[in-house]
Amino acid sequence: MRLPSSLARAALVAAVAAASAAGLAACEKPAPGISVFSGTTSAYREALCWSFDGQPLSSENCAQDLITGAMSGDRVVRIPVIPGNTVGISVDPAVADAGWYPLVGTQRLTEQPLTATYYRFTFPGLQQIPAEGIPLQVVADRGGETVGLWLFQLVPAEGLS
Repeated sequence: MRLPSSLARAALVAAVAAASAAGLAACEKPAPGISVFSGTTSAYREALCWSFDGQPLSSENCAQDLITGAMSGDRVVRIPVIPGNTVGISVDPAVADAGWYPLVGTQRLTEQPLTATYYRFTFPGLQQIPAEGIPLQVVADRGGETVGLWLFQLVPAEGLS
């Protein structure tokens, strides 16, 4: 028995909708991202680690060896910096809502977590940047607990190392 064309179309539309919904349910939500820029270089990256449920990150959900591996491999974006120039950081609203702070090397740049979506600082003009670079970490912080982490590498701009 053949279905009338309008019923066949309706059945086809329902089947496609169900398949699409099932496909979307299997997708992971992307982690929030940040952009870092200096001079003419800009890069956007999703979080290396992000807690979607707001629980603090621990060694189980953001392993130290993952971070160490990212710092030694090609997963970390290199941002060329000239001492004395501005470095800007732009974060997704979810990161700003959690609160966040940047660290250059081991030096935290703000006392309190930021809640704005943008922060900029002048890279110290007297500081030499080693050839391998200096890590820039951005840490999302909810109530004193880390809920997100991004890593970049600030490296000397060409010809200035």
